[in-house]
Amino acid sequence: MTHALEYLATLLHLLGLLLLAGGHFWFALLTAVAERHGDERGERFLATAVPVFANGFGAGILLLFSSGLLKLLLWREPGLIFLPDVYGWVLFGKLVLYMLIVANGVYIERRCLPAVLQAARQAEPLATSSRWQRLKRHARLNLVLVLVVVALGETLRFSKL
Repeated sequence: MTHALEYLATLLHLLGLLLLAGGHFWFALLTAVAERHGDERGERFLATAVPVFANGFGAGILLLFSSGLLKLLLWREPGLIFLPDVYGWVLFGKLVLYMLIVANGVYIERRCLPAVLQAARQAEPLATSSRWQRLKRHARLNLVLVLVVVALGETLRFSKL
C-alpha cells in the first residue's frame, strides 16, 4: 500500500511540476512570440488568457505541496528533522521559494491582472502599456523562481545528500 501511495505522490509531484514549470515556459514563449511579431492581437489574447494560466499555476503549486507533504508523511519523518542535513536546508529553501512564488502570483492576480484587463478593454496598446510591462516583469520573476526550485529539486534527486 505504501508503495502505491509513494508512486501516486511521485506522479502528482510530476504533474504539479508540469503545470507550474511548463505553464511558465509556455507563457514566456507566447509572450516573446507576441512581442517579436509586434502582434497586438497576440498580446490581447495573452492578457485575457492570463487568468487561465494563473489557475494552472495555482493547481501546480497545490499538487507540488500536497504530494511533497504526502511523501514526508509516508517516510514517517517530520520535515524539520532534516534541517541539520544539507537535504533539510535545500528542502527549506524550496519551501521559502514556493512562498515567494505564491506571494508574487497573488500580487499578479490581484494587482497587475485587473489593470491589464482594464487596459485591454479600453483598447489601449498593450506593448507600450506600463501595466503590461509590470505584469511581464513579475511573471518573469516567477519564471526565474520556478527554475531555481526545479534546479534545487534536481539537486536533491541526483545528489547523495
